[in-house]
Amino acid sequence: MTTFEEWYSLYPRKKARGDAKKAWDQMTVKQGNSPDDIMAGLMRNLADLQRRDPQFIPYPATWLRAESFFDEPDPITQRTTGRRTIADAAREYLTSNDYRGDAFGLPSIGRH
Repeated sequence: MTTFEEWYSLYPRKKARGDAKKAWDQMTVKQGNSPDDIMAGLMRNLADLQRRDPQFIPYPATWLRAESFFDEPDPITQRTTGRRTIADAAREYLTSNDYRGDAFGLPSIGRH
């Protein structure tokens, strides 16, 4: 049987432990959810939680009270910002026909 300490040690955000313990007791004792089901839900969603920015990981008590352990994880998608990076610009420049081996288009000094 899973204990609160085991579950809390795996949860990726360590905030408001006392409130999390209270929520754990509410979910297991008062509402009759199995601690093993809660742990299984965490394990199922752990990769999704760890992939988020820390500010978007719910506090442990919030996750428990929302019964998020019944949720299915979000599908893994590749994140793109839609922004062009310096590496993208350099790659385009170096593969374009405008690149002639000179110092980024500046004339060479002393080469005639």
